[in-house]
Amino acid sequence: MLHTVEIGLFCGDVIAAMSNMMTWLGSRGSQPVMFQQAAGDGSALCVAFSTEAEALAFVCAFGGRLIRPEAGASAKRREATEMLLAKNPLGRA
Repeated sequence: MLHTVEIGLFCGDVIAAMSNMMTWLGSRGSQPVMFQQAAGDGSALCVAFSTEAEALAFVCAFGGRLIRPEAGASAKRREATEMLLAKNPLGRA
């Protein structure tokens, strides 16, 4: 199961914010499973982690919110997401 954090990109320097996030992740040895722009107006990022502890630590460091999986999410949907991420692990096109 993936633990996804959605974080808003505020009006500041996006490149500096991303650099800070990558430095933080590297210093902790964290490896996000997915790192991509959220759907919508492009003002947010989604970062997915394999453990809830990593996701919560990221929220504590950068804000945002942990997106809880739907209570009735099917195993088939989770499998499809995991297969997609296996083909494209960092959410890059």
